[in-house]
Amino acid sequence: MVDNVDMSLVENAISGIILTAQTFNPSIFTETWLDQNDIIPADDLVGLRIFSPEVAQFQTAEVQVLVIPPKMQITFSIHEVPGDPELPRKIAAQTVKLLPHTPYQALGLNFDYFVAPPADHDFVTYNRAVLGSGDYKLLEEFASQDAKFGRYFSKDHGEARLKLDIKPVKAGPGNKDLLQFSCNFHHDVAGIDPSERGEKLIELIDTWVSLRQYAQRLVDLGGEL
Repeated sequence: MVDNVDMSLVENAISGIILTAQTFNPSIFTETWLDQNDIIPADDLVGLRIFSPEVAQFQTAEVQVLVIPPKMQITFSIHEVPGDPELPRKIAAQTVKLLPHTPYQALGLNFDYFVAPPADHDFVTYNRAVLGSGDYKLLEEFASQDAKFGRYFSKDHGEARLKLDIKPVKAGPGNKDLLQFSCNFHHDVAGIDPSERGEKLIELIDTWVSLRQYAQRLVDLGGEL
């Protein structure tokens, strides 16, 4: 028996901070603006970058950022990353501080974990044990060896609406069979007075660390045998 998920079985983990708005203005985001406003030093930008009226796309060694009119998306690895990755939250919070009049609609704090089966289980057995067992009648129609299983959960968690989607995927080197745990903590701010949304968003962005801890707990519980 495995009491909980060995975090060494997590093959990859990615987080995202997503700000949605009625409209963003991507043309604001330039190397000079990012540097002068203490968001990202120009020397820290690497690789291909795009700065145009329609899209801004840039990256550092730690994060990738995309800005298009409906949203700003910050994506970064949290797999075997020591400590608290502060840069992504700094980018999001600084953007909100500098652009308080943007008509923000929502904030998503997302966590995706890709989990391999324990060494003494093949994927089919593991997938069935954690997600394909029980008294649900429909499972009787998926008794074959080629069957795969997933689950969806949703609830309120603090000020967020949590959606957890667990599904089998092929990912990583060698295109392995893995279980993907996708945790989305959605915060709707459209009903908040526009003059107070920025302050509220910064407060919610600061909950990232505690939400990461809770997401890891869900992975631990969801991957138990």
